[in-house]
Amino acid sequence: MKLSIEQYQNYLKETEPAERAVSAKFDLNQAGFEQLATALIDNLQELLDEGRLGFSSYEATAEPAVKFSLEMSPVNLPMVDFKKVNQFFEDETALVPLKIYLVTRSEFINVSKLHIDLLGESDQDLSADDLAKMLAEKYAIIVDTFKNPPAPKPEPKPAAKKTATKKRTTKKTTTKKAAAKKTTTKKATTKTTKKATTKKATTAKKKTTAKKTAAKD
Repeated sequence: MKLSIEQYQNYLKETEPAERAVSAKFDLNQAGFEQLATALIDNLQELLDEGRLGFSSYEATAEPAVKFSLEMSPVNLPMVDFKKVNQFFEDETALVPLKIYLVTRSEFINVSKLHIDLLGESDQDLSADDLAKMLAEKYAIIVDTFKNPPAPKPEPKPAAKKTATKKRTTKKTTTKKAAAKKTTTKKATTKTTKKATTKKATTAKKKTTAKKTAAKD
């Protein structure tokens, strides 16, 4: 199947991708993965024959939990991220092959909890043997991480709080000294005025006495 990026995105904007879940239960071992691979491809082929965009899926809920899905996409992005597909193509109207990817979702697969692998193109026969090997490899990683979880990263120590040093405030005595000087000036002025008044009074008395003496003569 071939379609343009514009067609792919417009379709998924208007229609939810169809999901064909595998209902049978399988042991997650070599024989079980071979049976699961065939079931996933068969369910996906039904959607392709109907001309519908979607994916087949299988979910194991027992720990370590995992969900496998075969998804249709022009580029290695899960279908939930279809809005980003145009970022990988210059011409959104050109026809491109629709590819099939195995998408593994698990808390224990990696940090992003998602891994995507190319299985083949939608217009080619998909290999159940290749898919079974991919399923076994991914599940082995999940089991190993589940049994041997990575050591948690040490939490960063909180930064030590800086103690603010209190600044000592010194009282300024300049104003008081200035006031004291002003007071002294006032006192000095008062004394000078008094002395000047006293001298004038004495001089006046002398003049009066002189006038009286002259009158007697």
